[in-house]
Amino acid sequence: MTPLEYFNVSSDSEGWNLRLPSQIHGAFGGVTGGALAAASIALSRTAEPTRVVTGIDIHFLKGLATTEARATITTLTSGRSLSILRVEFSDESGIPTTEARVALVAPEALRTDIEATERNQGLLGPPPTDLYDRAKPWRKPEGVEVPIIDTARPQAARVGAAIATLVSVPWDSSDDGSEGACLAADLSVGPPVDAALPKGRWVPHPNPDLSLRFLEQVTANDLVAIGTCREISRGFATVQTEVWQDQSLVATGMSTSLLSTKS
Repeated sequence: MTPLEYFNVSSDSEGWNLRLPSQIHGAFGGVTGGALAAASIALSRTAEPTRVVTGIDIHFLKGLATTEARATITTLTSGRSLSILRVEFSDESGIPTTEARVALVAPEALRTDIEATERNQGLLGPPPTDLYDRAKPWRKPEGVEVPIIDTARPQAARVGAAIATLVSVPWDSSDDGSEGACLAADLSVGPPVDAALPKGRWVPHPNPDLSLRFLEQVTANDLVAIGTCREISRGFATVQTEVWQDQSLVATGMSTSLLSTKS
């Protein structure tokens, strides 16, 4: 099942309709940000089918709690080598919920004959060989519905000062597979913030944004996202993430978490 099929995408003269399954809802009563980032990329491919995704910057304005959603795509620029598209989502009542900017590159404009002389080891990875033996499934919070836990089956383990999150992507990879990296990266944001907070005190920390840059093609459904909380200050937590496919670094990015006063 392709990402477009998973998100039940259809089009009309004014935009795109999506039927987002409740199985991709997270802990804050709406679709997980990683799924919306993935949908943004999948929709962008319809406007630029011959180009390769190089990055996404997405902002979550409001929780998308309805299964029915609308999306529009605006081409901000489309040059010889680079296209920037804006993808905007609204819920079934028409309230804006999400805005993403997706960058795509023309493959023929790139020098693909130049490669690094050594394998990229990243800043946080690669994942240790015993990671799958040490990782433990996410616990379901008491009294809170988090369907994405059953869908993506996340597991977590420490990797030095970072937290590795193992994720199973619920759709098949297509094109360069960047959609799967979005889901893995977004699910990796919460655990390192949890680990950095004072023990015994739970603080809500939703992430209103996610920025990713894509490196290698993703072909697998099982990915590892390694995240570390770089700083907590002024009510913000900054998280750096690397997404790995086996021993290959496929994406890297940053996200902000807000330490909320709401319980």
